Amino acid sequence: MRPTMPSPSVLVLVLTYNAGPPLEACLTSLLRTTYPNARIVVLDNGSTDGSDRIPDRLGIPVHRFGENLLYCGAYNRAIRDMRAGADFVLLSNPDIVVPPGTIGRMVGLAESDPRIGFVGPVQRRTDTKGVRSAGVRWRCGRLPEHALVPGEPIDAVEGAFVLIRREVFDKVGLLDEAFAINLEDIDFQLRARQHGYRSAIAADAEILHEPPGTTRRLKGAYYQTRNALILTSRYCGSVPLIRLKVRLYLEGIFGKMLGRPRATYVLEGLRDFRQGVAGIKKFS
Repeated sequence: MRPTMPSPSVLVLVLTYNAGPPLEACLTSLLRTTYPNARIVVLDNGSTDGSDRIPDRLGIPVHRFGENLLYCGAYNRAIRDMRAGADFVLLSNPDIVVPPGTIGRMVGLAESDPRIGFVGPVQRRTDTKGVRSAGVRWRCGRLPEHALVPGEPIDAVEGAFVLIRREVFDKVGLLDEAFAINLEDIDFQLRARQHGYRSAIAADAEILHEPPGTTRRLKGAYYQTRNALILTSRYCGSVPLIRLKVRLYLEGIFGKMLGRPRATYVLEGLRDFRQGVAGIKKFS
């Protein structure tokens, strides 16, 4: 009888900051996975709401950074220190519920083609159960858009829940901390594409993803604005960059006239890009 090959090892890194009750739902769902070779570690970015004690109660290791390093900073430190021995690294937000078979289906797709460096699931909203994302499309001079139909062509997998081959980090490097959070996933996958890797969605794998709150959406508008300009300046010519600047400037100006809170963050993102500000933003 041929010996059974062990399942590829998956290091699951759950990044959290003041996540509250959704973190417990996320971790409980991950503990119920049917995938036989997954190791879960929680990365806490200096939570002050007591949620950093949830992993202890569930028997899950937690690494406490003691400060908010945001997405890129925290994941880079963990990936650099913990990825040895793992075949795949799975990055997860704390506001996600993962059905038992999801990780196994994602690994199965990755194992079917060594050129697949990134695998994501179909994301559904926790409130409506409608599709939130089936991958990301991005074109020069535009903001990224979510694909909503599994099987549509995509340019990247959203970083909220993404399985990555360990060798991608070995060959490509780590996340670019100039982005801090938002669109770093697209940048990383574009860099990996230059090494022959591609991104794919496992259409038979799903997660539930909590919609972001108001504060997170507003700060996200800043990072999306600034980082979209950084991304465009790196991968596109001057004409798409000018086009995107004009579009965002008009959104900010007319938004201010209409009293939309998002507009202030869009204009601040434009200003910081112009001044060369990158990395973590300290909001007043």
